[in-house]
Amino acid sequence: MAGYVVEFPDHNTYGEVMKGYFSLMRGFGLEFANRSHGILSPTHGARWFDDYVAWRNEQDPVHVKRRQSPADPSFFLREFLSAPETVYREVIPNTGDLRVLSKKIIDTRNTWLHFADEPSVLHLREAAEYLRDFGTRASMSVTGPATRMIKRIDRIKSGQHQPGQALATSPQQDPSALAGGGEPPAEIPLEPIANEPRPPIGSLWRGDVPARRVKVTRTRDVVDIATGASLRGEISGDLGEKIRQWTSPRPLGDLWVATDGAVGGFVEGQERLLGYTGEDPEGETARGFLVKWFYDIRDGKLVDIDSESALGDAVGAEFAEQAREIEDAVAGVVEPGGTIRVTNYGDVLYLDETGTSRIAVVTPETWFPGHLE
Repeated sequence: MAGYVVEFPDHNTYGEVMKGYFSLMRGFGLEFANRSHGILSPTHGARWFDDYVAWRNEQDPVHVKRRQSPADPSFFLREFLSAPETVYREVIPNTGDLRVLSKKIIDTRNTWLHFADEPSVLHLREAAEYLRDFGTRASMSVTGPATRMIKRIDRIKSGQHQPGQALATSPQQDPSALAGGGEPPAEIPLEPIANEPRPPIGSLWRGDVPARRVKVTRTRDVVDIATGASLRGEISGDLGEKIRQWTSPRPLGDLWVATDGAVGGFVEGQERLLGYTGEDPEGETARGFLVKWFYDIRDGKLVDIDSESALGDAVGAEFAEQAREIEDAVAGVVEPGGTIRVTNYGDVLYLDETGTSRIAVVTPETWFPGHLE
């Protein structure tokens, strides 16, 4: 059984407090997503989450963006609280105490991220109490690490904690049986998920890495290392564009290909899903990796904020009409405070507090030169 190990603070400092908070929240989100898939996939299908987000987007396109994560507490708790006929009420009971705790967890997150006050270990203790109580009432394993977080904070405040003490991470300990002074577990166990759908392109690779290895040649072909045969016949769409998409994140070494056509590679030391030999799955909102540039709308024009050049001027007369269509699409949805980014796949994204949506799809020819290499 795989698991997620929560990290705990060693000192009452901002960095240590934030480490503890986001690590605990990450574990809570992963466990909730794991439970949701186990409960909902048998009746709603393996792609239940994508289907649910699409359905909610049709209902409320203003507040529900297409790109969401099943492990994001700010999404699933908000849905649990306010969405009509939400599937999340099949995951946890729709009780008054869980609704109150959900609201407190969301409000705590918003306060930490948007309020000027600097959180301390006492703020972290309060946040951990909400997660402990939520876990207790929903029978979730986050109860253990949340309880351990509270004990760690009490030791820091009393001067009893010595940084560097080893963690006992066994998830088999029962947090309810620790009244005698035993240490609550640091690990949240996660059940293996059968028939789990692939994550979005650019995400960490899930499951075993397949044995089939391929490489991109100097002539911009893709060949099977074992046979030397080209993959041209397996690749749909423009071969050059596929290769650009797979290689622009600068994967190190050879790539691999799974039986479903998923292509992976090592990016910054991590196994990542780079794309597919066939058509990309439907419903992908933000394929690939964000490129380093940032953009804004100024006087109705889409500009690169570093060079302050407008898209229409950057692409030249040949693609001026496409640039105007892209600018109009972006200007039509962007509000003050929103963020405009693009991925190496050419997905132009708008990000705000409600999530991420794709506005347009561009190519190296219809975008700022050099930004999609």
